[in-house]
Amino acid sequence: MNSKTLMLAAVSVSALSPLASTAVWADTIPEPVANAANSATQSAMQTQCDALAAGYDTGDGDRWEGTVVVGAITKVSGPTEVAGTRDIDEATVMHAGTYVPSTTEIRGAPFRIGGSVNLFGDQWSTAGYWTDSTYNYRADFETTYSHAFSCNITQENYNPAYEIHVPAEGAYVVNGDFGDSEAAVRGNCAAFTAQGFPLETRPDWWGVELFRGGSDAKPHCRFEGTQAHDETVPESWDPPVLQYTIAGTPVDQSQTDSLYAFEDHGGPVQVTGEYKIGQAVICISPSTTLKKGVPGVWRPQNGYNGGNMLELTPAVAGCNTKYFMVAPWGSGSTTSNGTYISVPNYSF
Repeated sequence: MNSKTLMLAAVSVSALSPLASTAVWADTIPEPVANAANSATQSAMQTQCDALAAGYDTGDGDRWEGTVVVGAITKVSGPTEVAGTRDIDEATVMHAGTYVPSTTEIRGAPFRIGGSVNLFGDQWSTAGYWTDSTYNYRADFETTYSHAFSCNITQENYNPAYEIHVPAEGAYVVNGDFGDSEAAVRGNCAAFTAQGFPLETRPDWWGVELFRGGSDAKPHCRFEGTQAHDETVPESWDPPVLQYTIAGTPVDQSQTDSLYAFEDHGGPVQVTGEYKIGQAVICISPSTTLKKGVPGVWRPQNGYNGGNMLELTPAVAGCNTKYFMVAPWGSGSTTSNGTYISVPNYSF
């Protein structure tokens, strides 16, 4: 509740009239929209998933990973107003509770109501306050939400490195000028190449230089291509496979929102300027306390000075019987005559 005293401009409304309806608000603080998980919340979720995945790692080279899958968001607490952030919408301030005038006065001539033995008047005040108020306001509100999630645990199977033998690839070609014998040599080279296919029937000499006879040991069929060799196939991992889905422990996340809300107990409201309180009894003629039914004496009250209290002819407005008999009616039936025993010197 705002500690300051609100100010409300006076309006000419009877204190007996109902207050303006505020039921549509019913002390409402709008529900904020929950934010998505922020980076800190996501990090806390991922930490849990990493720990769960690590629990399946046996050190055999397989890769275990945990992936966050966000779930439902539920409110834990709030919205709670942040102190010092309230900004009252002054145009919406409405009085409530009881009006307490600091000064009162009666305006206009006294009047009668139905068969009452009293005279009434319009009571006004020039200052006062209402004991309570309602208004709309904007403020910051903090709300905490619980973010549920689960962890998808995947496994990537490990494949260690291994060695393979790569056979020679190429063909045999004529190596030099063999004159009239070149055609025969070319045919031999083609035949040697043909022996390399299919791969599984290659002879042991496939891929090496093939020599002709003689002391110079010059090869007559030269191999062109890549030579046979050994190579290492590097380690690898199979594509990830989902193995488990495990619920994580929800993570709480707080957020602050600027909301337009309603206050149904805003504290006192000062009224400045003239304010019509309503109708009040201003002249009474009570019976004496010693003997009921005996006419009393006119007495002004509720801020009325009594006007002219003399029984003059013609009657003059004030607390006197002659004026009572001719006073105008404020409300009620003009033929509703009561039992006027307490009215001094009354006669029909």
